[in-house]
Amino acid sequence: MKYSIIPIRSFLLFIFTVLLASACKKANVDYTYDYRRNQDAEKPSNVRLVNLSKNNQLIVNGDSLTNFFVAPQRSGYIPPEQLTPPGTHYFPKNGFLGQTWYIPQHLFQKDGKADLKTTFISTITNIIPSHEVEFSLKESYEQPKDYYLLINHEALVQDPTKLLEVPRSITSPVKPDHFKIRILNLSRKIAPTYTMEDLATKLKLAYADGTPVSAATSGIASNTWSEYVEIPYGTYQFKVLTEDGRQVPATGHAYYNHINRANSTMEMSGPGFSNVSSGLTYAPMRTFQPGGVYTIVIHPADFTWTTGNDDIRTIQNAFRIISDVSEPQNISYTQLQLANTVMNQDLVLNVKGQSTAVTAYGTASEYKRVVAGKQVLEVLSKTGQTLFSKEVELVGGQNYTFWVYADQDKQLKTLLVANNLAGTGYTGNGKDGTNSTIDRYQSEYYFNFRFLNFSNQLPYVTFTNGDGIPYAKNLANGTGVNVQQGILKTDEPYASLLYSTSVSGGNYQFMAYSSAPARVPGDWLKQITPLSSETLVANKSLYTAVGRKVPAHEPGVYSIAVIGDPDKNSAAEKARFMVIKHTK
Repeated sequence: MKYSIIPIRSFLLFIFTVLLASACKKANVDYTYDYRRNQDAEKPSNVRLVNLSKNNQLIVNGDSLTNFFVAPQRSGYIPPEQLTPPGTHYFPKNGFLGQTWYIPQHLFQKDGKADLKTTFISTITNIIPSHEVEFSLKESYEQPKDYYLLINHEALVQDPTKLLEVPRSITSPVKPDHFKIRILNLSRKIAPTYTMEDLATKLKLAYADGTPVSAATSGIASNTWSEYVEIPYGTYQFKVLTEDGRQVPATGHAYYNHINRANSTMEMSGPGFSNVSSGLTYAPMRTFQPGGVYTIVIHPADFTWTTGNDDIRTIQNAFRIISDVSEPQNISYTQLQLANTVMNQDLVLNVKGQSTAVTAYGTASEYKRVVAGKQVLEVLSKTGQTLFSKEVELVGGQNYTFWVYADQDKQLKTLLVANNLAGTGYTGNGKDGTNSTIDRYQSEYYFNFRFLNFSNQLPYVTFTNGDGIPYAKNLANGTGVNVQQGILKTDEPYASLLYSTSVSGGNYQFMAYSSAPARVPGDWLKQITPLSSETLVANKSLYTAVGRKVPAHEPGVYSIAVIGDPDKNSAAEKARFMVIKHTK
């Protein structure tokens, strides 16, 4: 018998190859998990449903795409899993038709059409005043289209409309640092059973102070829409006004949807006092991104008013903001302004070929939109002489104020401040920090104040309300406590108030104290005139012209600084408050 002998070198090579293959298999670093609820590649069409109705169930081509979920109606304990609506293939979050939905291309049949039906689920404890809507849609290859579903029950609105086709733009603005926006008026007469303010009229889009955005977005009649207009990107509080200047409320959190039915302003109520109108009509603040495309649509929506004893559900025309394209992330542009606290000096800020207007003492310039990255900021006199230059790193999507001040030696100094316009903040609960997400909040309707000191004669300044109580949560190192010249508070950068801060409807105050680390608030600086919250109302005629009371304040992000010399008496030099509103 003969035996074949494998050479030892070949045998070792074989073993090495097997081990190498095994090791490579175990170290497959290219494998990733797909955490999407729906992992199928379903290309959306140009046709979008915008659901502003009470219908949240959808049938397409005879197939149910939503869950038609009915929670158990029995009494007693019900396990949470039985109360949780199950997701579906097309609506994986909760199985309901939401506000917007792009119809997938594959749902259009061979003839290019899709048959749709929207409906609702009523129960004994939840009767929905709505009608089913059946309609057919055709794929739109050339022109993207929206189909708006509205509240359609005659008990709620007069002459209800079930469906309205509206063309939609998806092209980017001509200027890359701008966004596009339009107004779509779908207001309706409210049913006579509801005694509400009549807002079904021609409407216009305005900035927070009531200034019209454009002639193109003004005088828009019901069932019509304006053309898109281009606006520099930024954080805005847009308002919708009637022809005579009355404000249309926006839809929002239930906290803001308690309104006075005679004038649609938010009502404050609570134990110990009767209902008080805040004078404010809810309109959210939002950052509109460069390259974004938006529609502000006015339509009938749910609100609540109170008799003092009972809350009554009602309907009123309101506006909401809808993105017509996926919002782009802004990593390219930043906003920058100059704030001048140097007495007897007019200044100009120059950055990359752009210059602000001449900025007087105690004022701030308009914002310039600048490419993010390393930039040299030059501070010039009004005659063009370079007084100061500084290289800084500007982050995309940020909002900056470049403060210029003089120190005790009369030397020019600067402070670059990043302003938080996102409406985020810290609750101040003082937890152990293991999960900080639960200690933070975000709002679209905020009153945020940052306090600064640019007086070279005041080593420490503490900011208080009219009763001498600091605005800070943390009296040791919180916002507005012992603020030094040109130094920011970072632990608690902002003080935040609610729209209902002044329950009686009156104004509140900001006061300045000369303080010290062991003495808070310190000595009241009587020579600095207290700042009334009424100063935060940009245009009082927006309210008085239509017979409304002027509110105690208006929402926004504000910088409140002490400037000047407390030992001087002249109007040009004495210490005072300086206020900048960073939202528009």
